[in-house]
Amino acid sequence: MAVLTILLKHPSELVTREELQRRLWPSDTFVDFEQSLNAAIRRLRLALDDSAASPRYVETLARRGYRWIAPLQGVPSSAALNPDPPGMPEPTRSGIQTRAAMLLVGLAVILLVAAFVIHRAMRSPSSVVQGRLLIAVTPLENLSGDPGQNYFVQGLTEEIITQLGQLSPEQIGVIRYRLPVSQQQPAAESPDSSQRPGLQYLLEGSVRRQREQVRISVRLLRMPDQAVIWTESFDRNVSDVLTLQSEIAQHIGRELQVNALGRAARPPVKPEAVEAYLRGRFELAQNIFPVPDAARSHFERAIALDPAYAPAHAGLADFYVARAVGSDERSEQAWRLAEQHATQALSLESENAETHVSIAMIRLMHDWDWPAARQHALRALQLNPSLAEAHSTYALYLRVAGNIPEDLNQREQALALDPYREDLKNKLRFEQIFARDFQGLVRLAQKTLASDPNDVEARENLCLNLGRLKLFKEAAAECAQQLILDGHPDWAEGYSREYSKNGYEAASVFVAKKRLTEVLAQPQPDLWDLANAYSSAGMRDETFQVLFGGVQVHEPGLLQIRVDPDFDPIRQDPRYAELVRQIGFPNE
Repeated sequence: MAVLTILLKHPSELVTREELQRRLWPSDTFVDFEQSLNAAIRRLRLALDDSAASPRYVETLARRGYRWIAPLQGVPSSAALNPDPPGMPEPTRSGIQTRAAMLLVGLAVILLVAAFVIHRAMRSPSSVVQGRLLIAVTPLENLSGDPGQNYFVQGLTEEIITQLGQLSPEQIGVIRYRLPVSQQQPAAESPDSSQRPGLQYLLEGSVRRQREQVRISVRLLRMPDQAVIWTESFDRNVSDVLTLQSEIAQHIGRELQVNALGRAARPPVKPEAVEAYLRGRFELAQNIFPVPDAARSHFERAIALDPAYAPAHAGLADFYVARAVGSDERSEQAWRLAEQHATQALSLESENAETHVSIAMIRLMHDWDWPAARQHALRALQLNPSLAEAHSTYALYLRVAGNIPEDLNQREQALALDPYREDLKNKLRFEQIFARDFQGLVRLAQKTLASDPNDVEARENLCLNLGRLKLFKEAAAECAQQLILDGHPDWAEGYSREYSKNGYEAASVFVAKKRLTEVLAQPQPDLWDLANAYSSAGMRDETFQVLFGGVQVHEPGLLQIRVDPDFDPIRQDPRYAELVRQIGFPNE
């Protein structure tokens, strides 16, 4: 409320973050200002049904502050609202200011209440659904007696989650509970609605397959009392199972009296094509780099069996995007093939959120077409707000645009939708580096090492982030330990000796030059790895030579150059400003 009041006092004017800090938190108040203000702005936008990406009320000026951009109608004067009786003394200047402030606060309350009422009215098409429901989906249980069918069962679970997420995005949100059956780890306990406000339903079920025949049994439970709302078993041919997932979603929509969006049914698909597609998605979901060729082979087989099968083209596009981002070798060819299959998928099925995610990644990471990347990322979110990849892709765009707070917000939403995915956890930690939350990263690394002292990645994170906090003695001890764990005891000895003689910076350069030698020894060094190695070794001329070469080929790593702390040492060089100009970053 205080933030809104301040913004309304200065319509169309920039209100800086520093001014908000002075107005809201006196100098003797202990508060995490950055996080507190970001949270206040998020709550304000939520109340106004506003968006940082497409603001109607509050505009963000990156790293500067905020501005109220909606037109304000005239407000009656204080005299008209409460005329003074005859004979009353003329109000003082302070009294006029007090009345004006009270009027602004009143206007703020009216705006918030009106926005909330309109927001609720627009989002409640039936008397049954009030607000957005959350449904937890647990992985289907494999009752076939064959662990080799886990890929099939996991694929059906993913399809149910996708179909539910697209059923009615304004009314239903979908989150995952428990690990996929393929990961062979103990399952988490059933979700507790008290721990997730708004979590009202649980969908669970099983799959039993005999050759080309499949029985899928599902049931929908109401969380507070565990009452069974709906249960059903379906016997289908393998070729019909993906269409069945849409049917299941429609059943749930009817039970919850949700106004489901009308979507064209997919045409029948050959069972072999469905099977090949699910196997390809299973391989991609393993998050192995480089992406295994098996994924490509399965998608290509699905397309060979049914060239009009849009999901297979989208899957193949995702494969080539992962290949292009992960390696410089033949990346241009990979980008071209990704574009080809994503465009084909879109022409066959234009309302598929996953396809829009693929196109957004191509436009962002390769084409550097910022408006198109933003458009497709937002379209994916509109089609399926419960798709973690849609939030993750939009977060990537926001990072490129320099809006790190909203980037983190989208990353957190992606992880909330699928809390067991390690890749989403890693991406969130990665963004914390760009947010310069070094204290938080140190705590996280220490927590990991408490349970596993030999975790090399955690030890490296502790080494780097203690150094960024200028805790050089502690950082040096961790860095030496990390080098030993990483298989370089000779480096560790040289590092410690250099630290004792010449300090932390000299020791870091010593190791950086060792790593540079390793990178240069590769037949085809990765461009971004090489730029990082030169920068860490303090070789500025070589660093800029590689970075400007990366502009010519649209090296994806360059898109983090504005926020990556590893490149802080070169930011004062005039060549850095020219590099940023040539890239032509968007701003949010």
